[in-house]
Amino acid sequence: MTPQLGIAASATLRFDLVVLDLSGMSYYIQEFRHWFRGPVGQRAIRYTLGSGIAFVISQIVFIASYGVFHLFGARGSSIFATMAGAVPSYYMNRNWAWQKRGRSHISKEVIPYFVMAALSLVFSTWSADFASSHKDIVGASHFFQLIFVDGAYVASFAVLWFAKYAFMDKILFTKSKVGSGKTSF
Repeated sequence: MTPQLGIAASATLRFDLVVLDLSGMSYYIQEFRHWFRGPVGQRAIRYTLGSGIAFVISQIVFIASYGVFHLFGARGSSIFATMAGAVPSYYMNRNWAWQKRGRSHISKEVIPYFVMAALSLVFSTWSADFASSHKDIVGASHFFQLIFVDGAYVASFAVLWFAKYAFMDKILFTKSKVGSGKTSF
């Protein structure tokens, strides 16, 4: 006699507690520790910390110029804040995260970095401006509108964070031989 499946049979189903066996995780933990302590992990940590410092600088400038002193609208504050964070970001990334020493190469480092920063500026400015034009959806409170517009500004940089790391790691600050007679900054 074959059992019939139906509502009555489903009431007899039993769910057991699933116990995870983490003993095999030690290999992955050791690999992560090795990566974390290695040159790539250390560079990623320094990049993250440098990005955090540049983020704080940009945030202070954005909130002060847009939300506190009303110096500019969302667009102008975004431009001002991004420029304020770009210069220290360049030096922290070049000198600290990628451990580059000596003079900066204008055509291989400075110009590409600031082109990347300009693209970030365009994207963050568009994001802040777009949010500013739709800020009424959060109500009439200036505080909530500031949080909404600033959130769009922050989100734009979060989106670009990984792409900027890859660009700097694989293209901009690669270990290459610098020939003589090239323009340096």
